[in-house]
Amino acid sequence: VWTIFENGPLHEKVDLLVLGDGFSAEEQEQFHADAIRLVGKLFETEPFQSRKQDFNVRAVDLTADQSGVTRPTAGEARRSPINVRYSIFGSERYALTLDNRALRDAAATAPYDCLVVLMNERKYGGGGIYQDQAVTAAGNQFSDYIFVHEFGHHFAGLADEYYVASVAYQFDDATPDEPWEPNITATTDPQQIKWRELLSNEVPVPTPWTKEEYEEQSKELARKRAELRATSAAENELESLFKQERAALTQLLSENEYAGKVGAFEGGGYRAKGVYRPAVDCIMFTRNEVGFCPVCRRAIERVIDQHIGK
Repeated sequence: VWTIFENGPLHEKVDLLVLGDGFSAEEQEQFHADAIRLVGKLFETEPFQSRKQDFNVRAVDLTADQSGVTRPTAGEARRSPINVRYSIFGSERYALTLDNRALRDAAATAPYDCLVVLMNERKYGGGGIYQDQAVTAAGNQFSDYIFVHEFGHHFAGLADEYYVASVAYQFDDATPDEPWEPNITATTDPQQIKWRELLSNEVPVPTPWTKEEYEEQSKELARKRAELRATSAAENELESLFKQERAALTQLLSENEYAGKVGAFEGGGYRAKGVYRPAVDCIMFTRNEVGFCPVCRRAIERVIDQHIGK
């Protein structure tokens, strides 16, 4: 066990623990570098930056016999210390460990309130489950985004706000019930929206945005991404496409009339209709470098306050 930074006694701070999976004995220095880099990115992002003093962060070295983790679609099986694998929930990019005993045994060597795993992989992927675990492919060019996004799921129960990308979830056509997550809603009644205190008077609800243009661009990019994956394209080709997507969507969304404002923008929680998110853009919606929206930031701060008894 080693300390990345420490701000106070156990039970008075949020204890974050970082584990590595798929790092061989010769790659432990790389794990250390990845852990320091990604934790650093998290605490450069609000509200974690302002609340850094409320956290302790430690890491545990786990040595794998082989480099990397299991990738079923590539026919690659690895016996790693906590058995992280891709293709969870039938999604090639989704990665978790289902070996809870191995995970908890490894984590038992240090105190923790929240638990993140860095897998020694270049292939884009990760996953985040509320109060369970968050996983990130540490070697991908988008690992900074993955780490912060998945930690949002794990730590604060934030919902995915995107709805164009393919996911393992299936919905009927019925009107959705009110979601439990703090950053999506099924109501457009300004008095009932869970972030009503953050709504701006000048912002209409529901809030207009360039939805059709976004969907058109996103579906075309998704088609190109599917073609690359079908041909087993090199990871740098996918990363290049993600960079194109980020540039295009950053421009499109930043030009919206209500960009930077809190409202109720239709599309979220994997549904194009009937579910609304609080901002036109957020790290829970796109890979754009915009950080968490005000509603997500508030949700995170509330969880921090619960942990430290504030």
